[in-house]
Amino acid sequence: MKEVGIGLMHREIALLAIILLTFCPVPGLGAESPAAPQSAAPAPPGTAPELTLDEAVRTALANHPNVRAAKERIGAQHAVLGQQIAAYYPVISLSNLYRSSTQSGTTTTAAEAFDFFSSQANFSMTLYNFGKREGAVQAARETLEATSYNYDTSVDAVVLGVKQAFYGYLQAAAIVKVRQETVGSRELLVRQARAFYEVGTRARIDVVRAESNLYTAQADLIAAQNAVKVGWVTLKNAMGLRDLPERPVAEEAAITAIPYTLDQARDIAYSSRPELKSFEAQRRAQDQSIAAARRGHLPDLIFDANYGRRNTSSAGNTFPLELTWQVQLSLNIPIFDGFRTTNRVEESLRNYYVIRAQEEQQRQQVALDVEQSYLRLVELQERIKANEAAAQAARENLDLANGRYQVGVGSIIEVTDAQTLYTDAQTTYIRAIYDYRIADAQLLRAIGR
Repeated sequence: MKEVGIGLMHREIALLAIILLTFCPVPGLGAESPAAPQSAAPAPPGTAPELTLDEAVRTALANHPNVRAAKERIGAQHAVLGQQIAAYYPVISLSNLYRSSTQSGTTTTAAEAFDFFSSQANFSMTLYNFGKREGAVQAARETLEATSYNYDTSVDAVVLGVKQAFYGYLQAAAIVKVRQETVGSRELLVRQARAFYEVGTRARIDVVRAESNLYTAQADLIAAQNAVKVGWVTLKNAMGLRDLPERPVAEEAAITAIPYTLDQARDIAYSSRPELKSFEAQRRAQDQSIAAARRGHLPDLIFDANYGRRNTSSAGNTFPLELTWQVQLSLNIPIFDGFRTTNRVEESLRNYYVIRAQEEQQRQQVALDVEQSYLRLVELQERIKANEAAAQAARENLDLANGRYQVGVGSIIEVTDAQTLYTDAQTTYIRAIYDYRIADAQLLRAIGR
């Protein structure tokens, strides 16, 4: 009877110790049921403000090298258009010439040296060339429009990259919180196992197993914290910045429903994607290039004029120079140029067919992008619901396992398995949420919005 009383007293002491340990505050330990990640608390005074998605996108559009390069291509094409428009204007030049030479005389006299002076203004202008310059100018205009759509494509790609990096960083930060909670939970389990062992109600193996699981959780936390640092570097790179101190990142809005069907999304993409609009403009530009090449068989009507003064020392007095001028109207008719024009037309036609094939390939790629993004979004909607339910069940399972272990009817293996299940369920749920947001950004990119 005395031994039984001592055993009961030990059990009561152990239970009291477990109750005290259970209600002791442990950093990183929370008992709430899983939910969508919440917005971070306001930054303390003196710290950097939260980085929002809109600010990240604006920063990327102002600094990303791909956006700047695309903008410079537009400027270069503007210059090409200006070069083609120059064919409508005359060419004016001023030439000055001095020449010293000798002129042979009769057989009885020596060669005589003389100087030649000339200064004149030249004027040349193509009056009409049967649409060659018009075709070249229109082709340059259509190419400029295609270049503008290519700029939109670069902007869309940069925006998508920022969104993916932004949500990737938030996902990594949310997983860190899960790992911190796991570490706190396993620290508590180690303290419980040690208390049970000290009062003799549990074996040493419970302590060792609990410590092993704690060290594993700490290693996972270190890896998760490093993933946050990598996520910030990735976000910084997506914004086009080499140096950017890490700041708090604002949580984005909750998940919303898909506002259109797959067929509607595909139709929107066909009418909105800048890549398709770029190919349409390239086709129109190539049409003009073909027409201009065919007009190479037609003549050019050119007006030339010059006005100036010239004289030679052999004529007596060199100065003042004598007035001279000339006006000329010429019609240049191509007869044979070694089939150069014919082959130029053939080259333009082949390039047109290349553009048509590339446009069709891009159209198929757009359809593939839309369908993949849309179906993944639908899948993730269902996965989020299932993962949320699984996380809630895992939370309840962990609470039950902890309760059983605290009253001495459960095993350490049961608790550690429940902890692992809950951590995995929470991690899967968080990843599904941010995968959905990334997929939503990819769908917006796929439909050209």
